[in-house]
Amino acid sequence: MSELLNVEATGAWPVVEPDILRRYATSATRRAMRIDLRDPDAELDFRSQALRLGSWVGWLSIVAVLAGLALDVASEHRSLLLALTLTAAACNTAGMLVPWHQWLQARRGRLLLDLWSGGLIGFVALLVFGGGANFTLLLFLAIPFIAVVQTGWRRGLWLAASAGTCALAAALIPLPPGATAMRLALLAAAVAVALVLARTIRREAAAHKQAAARADLERVLATEANHRIKNNLQTVADLLLLGRPHGGDGQAFDDTAARIRSIATVHRLLTETDDRVDGSALLSIIADEAPVPVAVEAEQLGFDASTAQKLGIVANELITNAFQHGASPITVHLTGGRQIRLRIEDGGRCTDGATGLGLQLVRRMVEQGLRGRFALTMAPGGTRAEVIFPAEPR
Repeated sequence: MSELLNVEATGAWPVVEPDILRRYATSATRRAMRIDLRDPDAELDFRSQALRLGSWVGWLSIVAVLAGLALDVASEHRSLLLALTLTAAACNTAGMLVPWHQWLQARRGRLLLDLWSGGLIGFVALLVFGGGANFTLLLFLAIPFIAVVQTGWRRGLWLAASAGTCALAAALIPLPPGATAMRLALLAAAVAVALVLARTIRREAAAHKQAAARADLERVLATEANHRIKNNLQTVADLLLLGRPHGGDGQAFDDTAARIRSIATVHRLLTETDDRVDGSALLSIIADEAPVPVAVEAEQLGFDASTAQKLGIVANELITNAFQHGASPITVHLTGGRQIRLRIEDGGRCTDGATGLGLQLVRRMVEQGLRGRFALTMAPGGTRAEVIFPAEPR
C-alpha cells in the first residue's frame, strides 16, 4: 500500500509518450506528417496573395502615371497615354474582382493570368514608346511581379517576352550605353531578388503549414491515446471489482476502484479538450459518482493533465471521506487566483476517518504532488477539509 501512496503522490500515472502516440498512428495520419515543402496549397496561397498585392501596387503605378501626365502638359501623345492608363485602371479593377485562389487551379485562371501578364507588358511598353524613357521605371515593378505570380514554363515564356520588350525599348529609345546597361542590370537584379524572396516565402509558408499539420496530428494522437487510457483504466477498475470480497472486506476494493476511475475521468476530459482539464467538470463528474447528493460550486479553472490527476484523486478521497464518516449536506467549492482552493464541507464530525489511509493519501498528494497544504478542521455545523496549492504559472 505504501507503493500506491508513492505512485499517486508523485503523479506517476499513465503518461502519453511520443512513442506511444506514434504507435497509435494509422497509415493515413503518418502520410499526413510527410508534407513536401513545395506544397501546392501553400504555393496557391502565396500566388493569390501576390496577385492581390500586385493589384494595389498597380493602382499606385496608375496614380503615378496620371500624376506624371498631369504635370507634363506638353507631352506629344498625352491623350493616347491618358486613354491607355484609364484602360489599365479598368482592367486592374476587373482583376481585383477575380477569385484567384479558386481560379488559379483551373485552366481559365491560368489563361486569365497569361492575359494579365501580356497586358501588363504591353501597357508598360506602350507607355515607354509613347512617353519616353522615364516610364521604363515601371519595368522594375512589372517584370518582378510576373516572375513571382507565374510558374513553370509560363514564367520562362513571359520573362523572355519581357526581355524582348526591354531589348526593343533599348533599341528604339536612344540612351547612353552606360545608362542602358545599368538599367538592364538593375532590372535583372530586381527579378533575381524577387524570385529568391518568393522561393523563401513559399518555403516558409510550407514549413509553417507542415508544423501546423504535425501539431494537429499530435493532438489527434493524444486524443486517441487518452481515449484508450480511459477505457483501459475503466477496465482495470471493473476487473478489480470482480475480485471484490463480500462484506466490509471489500471496502478497500471499492476505494481503489474509485481512485482509478477518478484518473480515468481526467483522460476522458482530455479527449474533449486540447490539453487542459476543466476543474469544474472534473469535480462534477466525481461528485456524481457519490452515493449521496454532493453540491459542486466551482469556478471554471483549467489544469494540465498531471495537476488534474492529483486534484481528481484528492477530491475523490475527500468526498468519499465526507459521505463515509460525515453527514449531508456535502458541498464542494473550488476557487482560483494566485492560489487554488479546494474546500469540501459536510454536516458531520469526522473522527474515525481523520487518520485513515484516505486522508494520509490526501496529505501526501497535496504536500508532495501539488506543493500545497491540507487542513481538516471542525467548522460551524460540520467538518471542513481544505486544500490550498499554488496556481500554475502562465
